[in-house]
Amino acid sequence: MASWRQQALIEAPVEEVWEVLADPVRGPDWDQDVLAITGAPVKIEKGSTFELTGRGPLGLKGTTTFKVQEFDEMHELKMQCEASGFYAHWLLTKAQDGTFTQLELGHEQEVLPEPALKDRAVRALYTKSYLRRAVDRTLDGLRRAVRSEDVRTT
Repeated sequence: MASWRQQALIEAPVEEVWEVLADPVRGPDWDQDVLAITGAPVKIEKGSTFELTGRGPLGLKGTTTFKVQEFDEMHELKMQCEASGFYAHWLLTKAQDGTFTQLELGHEQEVLPEPALKDRAVRALYTKSYLRRAVDRTLDGLRRAVRSEDVRTT
């Protein structure tokens, strides 16, 4: 299992960060690897599912079902691809006027115990260096989205 975890401070209250993060439909607005979201409920909760069309390693595009594995309002959100095992795990903590954010992107092997050759090849592309770059891009995108929220509300 490959994964990359990184922490960052986002200069916005946890409520504003959570509002952007916990609305999957807004994902394409701030995560450059998310191209489209369909079938997402109005309010997500543990067990919610939605279809995500995204770009993965080598720019490969695909549409898969994601399921919310962990959900703790304004604190924790883990979403995982039901086909590949790719996941995004967010932890948020209030930090004075900002939000301490931890993001882990990774790939869990257990989802498909005996994957087809194509699935094994795709899994091999989720290297630590790919995941590190993806975490950087995702955190930067979330920062920009939260800043644009601040501009719209002032």
